[in-house]
Amino acid sequence: MISTYSLAEPSQHKPLPLLLDSPHSGSLFPKGFVCNATDTQLKTGWDAFVDELWQPALAVGGSLLSAKYSRMFIDLNRAPDDIDPAMLSLPWAGCNPTRYSDRGMGLIRRLALPDVPMYNQPLAVEEVATRIRDFYLPYHQALQSQLDKLHQAFGAVWHVDCHSMKSTGNRMNVDSGQQRPDVVLGDNDGLCSDGGFIQVVEDAFIRLGYSVVRNQPYKGGYLVTHYANPAARRYSMQIEINRALYMDETQFAPSHRFAAFQQDLAEVSRSMADYVQSQCGETRHG
Repeated sequence: MISTYSLAEPSQHKPLPLLLDSPHSGSLFPKGFVCNATDTQLKTGWDAFVDELWQPALAVGGSLLSAKYSRMFIDLNRAPDDIDPAMLSLPWAGCNPTRYSDRGMGLIRRLALPDVPMYNQPLAVEEVATRIRDFYLPYHQALQSQLDKLHQAFGAVWHVDCHSMKSTGNRMNVDSGQQRPDVVLGDNDGLCSDGGFIQVVEDAFIRLGYSVVRNQPYKGGYLVTHYANPAARRYSMQIEINRALYMDETQFAPSHRFAAFQQDLAEVSRSMADYVQSQCGETRHG
């Protein structure tokens, strides 16, 4: 069986119902994968080092799920049927394209960058179905299982979907050409997360000197909207961090600020954990 993800749980700290996931930090492609984009073009969609940056969450009781394969191969932050039918060699009932597919950024990317198509010919339906079965579903099953386990133990669970963003949007983005803030917090305009939790996260970043915006341009993607159920005390939110804070965006390498930024995320993680811990007295079962 292909190992498509890694799940790290706290080893030195009592576990908390806090699960971070990083669906776009993978950079692998299966053997034999062929596309039209160059390696450099493929890397532009990579949330480079996000899984590493959030490692400090493990030290305060959080768990961390991270993808191993590139979103340019299959995007784990999309619905499994968010597929552009024009990309396929035959009609398929498994296509229900959304605005992401319209922009070339659905489950299977049509465009690596503006005017850079991923493929020179249509994909076989069997190829797409195999990607979903072998690479997409295992990650989602692991995420669902971990969320269920924590919710069963504590009666509530806080899910944080972790991403990075280019410092300036391109033509495939809704904020094309605009400079982005340091941090964007997304909770689908308040529908997916716990208001107290997202406030704690925002306050932690602001105390550290970062500019923070909510839900613009990112409200949270499929992972946030699909796994959230606040009425059942299942809370999901998204954190987008500006790549300029920690890496050289042209070289795809950590910058001199990487270690300091990771320490700042350790502080944010501690604030998250303190909040979750404060809620556990009300929610923990026997």
